[in-house]
Amino acid sequence: MGLISACGCDRPAEAPSDGRLTVVATTTMIGDLVQRIGQQHIRLTVLMPPGVDPHSFKPSTADMGAIARAQLIFYNGLHLEGKMIELLEQKLADRAFAVTRDISIDRLLPWEQNQGGAYDPHVWFDPTLWAQAAQTIAMELIRADPANASTYESALKTVQAELATLDAEIARKIATIPRDRRVLITSHDAFNYFGAAYEIEVRGLQGISTETQAGLTNIAAAVDYIVQHRIPAIFVESSVPHDTILRVQADCKARGVDVKIGGELYSDALGAPGERPGYAVETYAGMMRYNVDLIVNALR
Repeated sequence: MGLISACGCDRPAEAPSDGRLTVVATTTMIGDLVQRIGQQHIRLTVLMPPGVDPHSFKPSTADMGAIARAQLIFYNGLHLEGKMIELLEQKLADRAFAVTRDISIDRLLPWEQNQGGAYDPHVWFDPTLWAQAAQTIAMELIRADPANASTYESALKTVQAELATLDAEIARKIATIPRDRRVLITSHDAFNYFGAAYEIEVRGLQGISTETQAGLTNIAAAVDYIVQHRIPAIFVESSVPHDTILRVQADCKARGVDVKIGGELYSDALGAPGERPGYAVETYAGMMRYNVDLIVNALR
C-alpha cells in the first residue's frame, strides 16, 4: 500500500473539536501569510522548517499525518514543491490550493530551462504578487469558514497594506545602489521576480530549481562576468549549499579579482527566530528587510 493511501490523505478531514480550521502550509513563507490572515481561527502546521529547500522536500510520515488531518492545505504551486506535485494537484485537489493560482499569467516569469509553459515559482520576492497570494488564501479561508469571514477580510486588508508599504520601502533602498552595481549573483535563480520588480540584474548559477546542478560552463561564465564588470559582491543562500558560490569566489581570486561574499540571503525558506539580531527573519517582512539591507550594504 502506498504512503498516500496508508495515511488516508484521500479521505475528507474532520473538523477539530475547538471549531478552528485545521490548516497545513507547505513552506515557511506561506505559513507566515496564512497565520497572519487566519489568526486565532486556524490551527496551522507548516511542513517545511526554516532552511529547508522546497524543491527537493519529501514529506515524512508525520507530515503525511498532518496532511491527512487538514481541512485546508496551501501550497505554492508552479512546481515549487517538486516532490509533492502528484499528491497536491491530484490526490488532494479538493482541499489543496496553490497560492499562486490567481496571479495573472502575464505577471509570471517563464522558466526558461523547462519547455512546455512552466513558470518561475519564486513569486514571493515581489510583494505585489504576494499580496495576490494573500487574497487567494483569504478567499479559501472564507469559503471554508464563512462564520469568521469578517476577521479574514480585515486581516487581508491589513496584510495587503503592509505589503504595499514594504514594496515602497524596498524600492527606496534599492535606488541607493548605483545602477551599474545592481547585479545580484546567487547560487540559483530564486530572485528573478525581485530583480524585475526593483530593476536589478539577477544571475543564478543553477537553474530555477535547486535540482539543477551548476555546470562548469555556468561557473566560468559567472567568473568572466564578475572579472569583466568588477562586481563587488556575490551571495550564498540559506537553503542551498554554498560550494558553487565559494568556487566562483576562488576562481575570481585566481584571476586577480577579490570578490567578497556579501552574506547569506534567504531564498526558498524563512529563518528561525533570533537567527539575525535586529531582524525577525522568521516572518516574510523581516526576511525581506534583512535580504534587502544585506544586498544594499554589499553592493552600494
